[in-house]
Order: sequence, then structure tokens, then C-alpha cells
Amino acid sequence: MYRSTFSRLRKSIFAKFTLSFILVGLLPLLALSYLSLNTFSGYMERYTVNNYEQMLLYAGRNVDDMYAKYNNISKVMYSYGVEGRYGHLGEAISAQKKTGDYRLASTVDDFLRTVLYTDSYLQNIFFVFPDGTTQRLTKENKSMDFRVSFPAPEWKTELLQDSRNLAFFPSHKQTYHTGTNPPVMTFARNLLDISMAGLQEHIVGTLYMDVGMGAFDEIFGQLALNPKDTVYVLDGSGNVLYSNRSERIGQVYTPAESGEYLRTEREIAGNGWKVVGEIYKEELFRTVTQMMNTVLVVILLCAVSLLIVALLFSRRFSGPIRSITREMTKVESGNFDTRVTVKTDDEIGLLGRGFNKMVVRLQSYIDEVYVAQIKQKQAELSALKSQIRPHYLYNTLEVIRMSAVANDDQEVGDMILSLSHQLKYVLDYGQETVTLLDEKSNIEQYFRLMVYRYGEHRLSLDFRFDAGLLGAAVPKLSIQPLVENAVYHGIMPKSGKGNIRITAELLPGELLCITVDDDGVGMTEETLEKVRSKLGSRTAGESGSIGLKNVHDRIQGLYGGNFGIEVSSSRHIGTSIRMTLPYQKEGNADAERHIGG
Repeated sequence: MYRSTFSRLRKSIFAKFTLSFILVGLLPLLALSYLSLNTFSGYMERYTVNNYEQMLLYAGRNVDDMYAKYNNISKVMYSYGVEGRYGHLGEAISAQKKTGDYRLASTVDDFLRTVLYTDSYLQNIFFVFPDGTTQRLTKENKSMDFRVSFPAPEWKTELLQDSRNLAFFPSHKQTYHTGTNPPVMTFARNLLDISMAGLQEHIVGTLYMDVGMGAFDEIFGQLALNPKDTVYVLDGSGNVLYSNRSERIGQVYTPAESGEYLRTEREIAGNGWKVVGEIYKEELFRTVTQMMNTVLVVILLCAVSLLIVALLFSRRFSGPIRSITREMTKVESGNFDTRVTVKTDDEIGLLGRGFNKMVVRLQSYIDEVYVAQIKQKQAELSALKSQIRPHYLYNTLEVIRMSAVANDDQEVGDMILSLSHQLKYVLDYGQETVTLLDEKSNIEQYFRLMVYRYGEHRLSLDFRFDAGLLGAAVPKLSIQPLVENAVYHGIMPKSGKGNIRITAELLPGELLCITVDDDGVGMTEETLEKVRSKLGSRTAGESGSIGLKNVHDRIQGLYGGNFGIEVSSSRHIGTSIRMTLPYQKEGNADAERHIGG
């Protein structure tokens, strides 16, 4: 179905016009848009990456400046003069220690105070003498925890190995202070006594400066980082000195393996550090993606506009032809009252006028044929009824004749009475349909004759009707042929007593279903298939199936091809004949009166 629809659409004038517009206008637009988007997106991505690399380079220079700043602060020890008598702090400390000058602590304290307030990120200043004596100064008056040794042994080892240069110790907790304190990083430098040139260097003391992590945060806070971006400051061994993800500080750096990140690094001259950035690509290129989406929307709007113009232009030319096609479809479905509205005098207008003339003449011919078919249908129904009545009377009279020969008694009179009732019912030509109650009464008269003929030890009949259905309309003489078929072809060939059950029920969809079941000899698959084939054929019923065939044809003639009878049977089990009709009420008052009586 979809293939045929597509084939018709592909061959239509509307499709051809539309396709021409698409090939001429839309395809070049899409090709040009594709090339432009690729060029533009490549440029924007390169610009974004370069911009980020420049920011990272700027951050690396700031880290280098920060390191140089605290390096220079630590060198103040060599230029700090004391009371104009000493050239630098180391000389003053050496001289005062030799003389036991009580002003030594005050000299160091003045120096610590000077250094502490030279930078806002300096938190604590310590000066440790070679004998382990420590002088300190803090901005928040923190108390020293004397249970923890200061400085840490590994710090002293590192300073001894390189006594002349600045040492850096990454973020750590201030365990040497009581209470809860934020993490800091520590810069340290040895103070050497260089008052006597040429002599072996002598360590006078060591300066330790605790710097808040805000020094790094200020540098990297200027970068426009997204939530999934990560920056690192690494030392020469790959240890993380700082990261915007604090949990990674102090760990060994491991590059992100996911292809979702863009990795960039910049060396910091002078100290072997480097800055590494891992930027989430989706966030980095989000602005580029948004711009691309905007461009795509514009392109899409242009394409849609072009397509709309193509459709409108094509419809203007193909509309009259499509109108004729729609009216032709109505004619195909049987509607001959349609006409095509002709608005032009061109070839399409001539086609529309010819179509209107054709419909008028076709309707005239069909009306004549339809009347003839109705008359033929009525004749067929009359023939079916006239065919079934002699057949029925022949079988009934044969039963009476056989009973009269066998029994010369009062039963013959009773049988003749039953026959008179049936003749009155059968020969009444006034009605095509009767109530289910009337059909039931006729079946009872017929079955009484069958019992007289064959005896109660051979036959039994059971009605299972809902009282509310007795007023339903059924075709006259539609159930009795089914019962007769069950008696002669189902019960009689069987040894012993046979049972016939007639059921009436209302199905969903307002359908009346009447079923005649018997427990007779049943039919083989081959015989059952022949019966079903005869029911489906258009020829008249043959001997042995005339009753079923005529009932089936009458039902379809009255109600349509969706109704009729169905036969199912199993060998040695029995046969079931199912008759389906539309549920209609007829003679409700009479039915209720009979039920009440």
C-alpha cells in the first residue's frame, strides 16, 4: 500500500514541480551552507583553543611572578639592616649571639613583623635557629601546639641538601597550631652568615613563610573555568602543588584518559614548575555550538521558505488536476453526485467539463442496472422460499405416512394436528421475518412429529433461550431446517438416543447468535469441507444440503455478506451449526404476552 502510494506521488505533476524547485534552489543552498559551516566552525574552534592557551600562558606567568615574589621576600634577610650597625640580619644575629645580647629576640621579632605585613597572603612567619629555638609571628594570634615538632624533619633535610635556594612545600594542614586552621603552603630559605668572605658558609637560621592558598586562587580565579575543567600546578617530579580540585593536591598527576578533555601545559621558567589544564571540550565549545545552532536555524528557515515557495508554486499548477483526481476517487467509491468546479477555459477546464458529463451519463446507466438487480434479487429470494417449502412438506408427509403404516392409532390424529399448525406457519406469505418465539413454537411442532416417528428413546430437544431474546426478529423457517439437518444427518445414523440443543445469545456489537448442536455421528474433514464449500458457492443447493444452503443465502440476502451460518463438526462427537444475525426486535408485545401466559 505504501509502495503504491509513493509510486503515485512520484509520478504526479505536483511532485515533479516540487522536485524541480528543490534541485534548482534547495540543493545549492544546502551545499553552500555545509561548506560555510565547516569553515566557520573550524575557525571558531581554533580561536577558542588559542584563547584558552593564552589564558593558561598568562596564568603560568602569574605563578612564576608569585614564586619570584616570595623568593624576593625571603632574600630581604640579606638586605635588612639592624640599627645601622650591622650590614644585614645574619651579621646582627651572629654578633648578638656571641655577646649574649638580650636584644636578639627583639631584632628577629622586628624582622618577622616587617616581612609578615609585606604581603596580604602571608599567614605565619617562623624563624628557626640552628639549636631548634623558634620565633614566630602570626596574623591571627594562633597558639603553637608543642606536641608537634616544627619544622618537619623532611623540610630540614631538603633545606640542608640545597642550603642556598628557596624551598617550597605544597599545601598542608597547620598541625603545628592548635585548633582548626585552613591549609597553607610554605616557602623556606636558609639565612647564611656571609660577613666574612671566603670562609665556609654558616647557617644562622631558617625563615619559613606560610602562605594562604588564596595566592593561587587569585591567579586561577581570573580564568573562566567551567565546572568540569581542572588546572594543575606541577613540580618537576609531577607532584600536584595546586589544583582547583583540592582533593588532588599532593597526589602524583595522572592525565585524564577520556577523549572528552583538551589537555594543554605550559612550562614555568626558573623553578621547573609547569601549569597543566584539562578543559572539558563540550563546555569549551559550547559558545561555538550555540553560534553554530543559530546559523543552522537561519539556514533551516531559508530552506523551509524555499520549500514553501516551491509547494505553493507547484500547487497552483497541479491543484486543478488534483481536484479532478479527488472527485474521481469519490466516483470510484460509488458517489455519483460529485461535480468538478471549472474555473478556466484551458485544457484542464475542458478535462473538467468532460468529467462532469461522464459522471451524469454513468449515474443514469447505474440507476437502470441497479433497479434491474433489485428485481432479480427479489426473484431469487422468492425462488429460495418456494424451493424450501416443498422440500419441507415432502419430508413431513413422509413421516406421517410411515407412522400411519406402523401405528393405526390416535397418534396419527395428533401428528396431523401438528402438521396443520406447521402448514399454517409455512404457507403464511405475509411476513419475511418472525419473532424467535414464533420460530421456537414451529420447531416444537416439528419435533413432536419426529418424536412420534422415532420415539422418545431416540430424540430429545433442549432450548436454552434468554427470555429477553424471544422478541428478536429472525428469518421465517431459518432454524427448523437446521434442526431437520441435525435429525436426519446427525442423530438417525447413530445408534442410541441423540440430543439436540438450541441456544440463543446476544454477542457484543448487537449480534444475535443461534447455535444448533447435536451429539450425532458428525462429519469427516472431507465432508465438512464440501459442506462449507457449498455454503460459499453462488449456485443453488444440491440434495443433502438444500436446507443449509437456502438458509445461508436467505440470511445474506436480507442482511448482507457479513452474516449467515457456519458449520463445525467432529467425527463421532457431533455437529454444531452457528447462525449469526443482526439483533433486531419484532413483535415485542406478542412475545411478552406469550411469555407471561
